[in-house]
Amino acid sequence: MLDRGVDQAHGLRRLFAHHTVHLLPVAANPHTPGSHLLLEGLCHGLAAQDLHTLVVDAAPSVYTTGVDVAGALARDLDLGQWIDEFDAHTSVLAAAPASLACFGEAQGSASLLFEALREAAPSADVVLFHADASVLSGLFAGRRVRPLVFSGDDAESLKHAYASIKVLVHYAGLLDHAVVMDCAQQAIGVPPAALRLLRCAADFLGAQAHLAAVASTVHDGEHVLAQTLHQLAMNLLHYALPFSVQDGEASLWGPMAGASGRPADAPRAFN
Repeated sequence: MLDRGVDQAHGLRRLFAHHTVHLLPVAANPHTPGSHLLLEGLCHGLAAQDLHTLVVDAAPSVYTTGVDVAGALARDLDLGQWIDEFDAHTSVLAAAPASLACFGEAQGSASLLFEALREAAPSADVVLFHADASVLSGLFAGRRVRPLVFSGDDAESLKHAYASIKVLVHYAGLLDHAVVMDCAQQAIGVPPAALRLLRCAADFLGAQAHLAAVASTVHDGEHVLAQTLHQLAMNLLHYALPFSVQDGEASLWGPMAGASGRPADAPRAFN
């Protein structure tokens, strides 16, 4: 179903041979209501470095079923027709979760998906996958990448974040994670809930979970939230997965080259 033919793949490799995109897996958390504000801030932080981000949003949603990505590629359709451009630096593809999950089932299928996304969004420097950990584990199994895990400081959100890390450890072999905690109240210092989550990941899963940022999408002012997420965006690029159509995924982590640091004044991309 996912075989698109040797000729087309060869053409893609020639067209995009010298452009490397950076792939960022973000584990969705339905119990963190500020997730889309966090995603928006992250995209603005990347835009401030003059980087274009394609968000592949495959988190379960009551508002849309998402595009059947696997079915579209099987019919040799351009995914670009379903990509919405919000501004000069951010675009979004709403994808059906099940259609992404199948790309993790066969060897080489994930790379085929990455190639197709690169073809559909040729201006993208970063492709951010916002999906359930079970979907991400198939796409990024065994790859040198640090997933971003969203969590709140309430019990349900913490349980879901821990379960996400557990899936990524057991099914993808990913032991290194970055946690962003969205607190119900403004936090001073490291929130106790974050310490519990990091300690449980280490003690029960043998994983290293790092607290990448603490925010409060409810109480932080726009400027404070933007500063926090801008710094987060800069740090996360060091742990993204470099991928080029010519060479496949790069073997080492590394910082994004050529980021200019130019600020961006963009409207909100997510509701």
